[in-house]
Amino acid sequence: MSSILTVFSSSFSHKPTQTLHCQPPNTIHKINTMRPKRALDVLLLMTGLSAVTYGVSSFFDIDDENAAEEANDRKETSNSTEKEQTNCHNAKKSLHELHKDFDAFRHQYIMVYLVIMLADWMQGTHMYTLYLSYNVNISALFLTGFLSGAIFAPFLGSAVDKFGRKRSCIVYCVLEIIINTMEHSQNFTILLIGRILGGVSTNLLFSAFESWMTTEHRKRGFPEEWLSRTYSEVS
Repeated sequence: MSSILTVFSSSFSHKPTQTLHCQPPNTIHKINTMRPKRALDVLLLMTGLSAVTYGVSSFFDIDDENAAEEANDRKETSNSTEKEQTNCHNAKKSLHELHKDFDAFRHQYIMVYLVIMLADWMQGTHMYTLYLSYNVNISALFLTGFLSGAIFAPFLGSAVDKFGRKRSCIVYCVLEIIINTMEHSQNFTILLIGRILGGVSTNLLFSAFESWMTTEHRKRGFPEEWLSRTYSEVS
């Protein structure tokens, strides 16, 4: 334990990283210009693969509407009365409308979640290059963010339930605006505060949005089995 504390305290000695002094200025400039380009290429590749995966997975989704219609058709053949046939027809219509509302809800959530995750990915790929240009202790900043996430994780989930899932999603967006604004400062203390807030926002990202979607899914009366379709497309 003492060795861990020693490493942690040495990380906050506020000494600039020595990598800049081990390489010629031309090499450093070349690295700084190539990293964002490579990160963008990786990001575009991941986006393309995600689109292909989404398209392929759509062909393997269970068609709940067709399965329910087949069950109703079998029920119609077994029940010959006119009243039962009318009830089956109304059940088909209501199921079709429910399925249509679910698709609209699912696509709306996926679009918002995709934008949020894309913004988080873009920030992560360029954060190291940004800190490197400030000539600050990069390891201390990243370590602060990880520790902040570990400290706030145990009780942030219950706080989201009490404060409200939709409000927590809005708080996440506000926090990201504040964090990205603070990252433009070269003051080490401000950068540390930004990483502490970053740990909080990361926990909100992977808890508030999914819990809000699950709650809203049940509130609108969608079948519980349809949740797996939303989660599979999001993942």
